[in-house]
Amino acid sequence: MNFDDELKELIANALECEKDSILSESGLGKHYKWDSLGHVAIMVALEEKYGIEVDESNINNLLTFVSIKDFIFKYVNK
Repeated sequence: MNFDDELKELIANALECEKDSILSESGLGKHYKWDSLGHVAIMVALEEKYGIEVDESNINNLLTFVSIKDFIFKYVNK
């Protein structure tokens, strides 16, 4: 499984939806399950999966699949 698929699966699990419904353009308010509560669930899942702490400034910037992907990719590849 590549990184995109792994991240899509994590987001889909957090949102309780199908992985195939998570697209590159998916994000807060741009996906039928990605509302404010879903966003918090995604942030918690990211923290648990990658052992990171997503602070308030990052939560407000990680509003799309692409922004989350870029953030995690940079974090993992430090």
